[in-house]
Amino acid sequence: MSSPSGVPDDILPQSPPPQLLSLGWALRRAALLLLMIFAMIVVLGWLFYAGIDPDEASAGSSAPTEQAQPRN
Repeated sequence: MSSPSGVPDDILPQSPPPQLLSLGWALRRAALLLLMIFAMIVVLGWLFYAGIDPDEASAGSSAPTEQAQPRN
């Protein structure tokens, strides 16, 4: 009897040794990370573009100078 519970060691289920991560797993994980970063950049770019008001962007600073000049 080598175990403290009184059950012989050859009857207890043995767990397999831990497995090292493979290169394929690391490549898949890196590809998933890059895909997520790309998706975040696309969504943030779209939100930035959608947040620009076309009326304010086209107004510019030239409108007040035209109004200040007298017309004949």
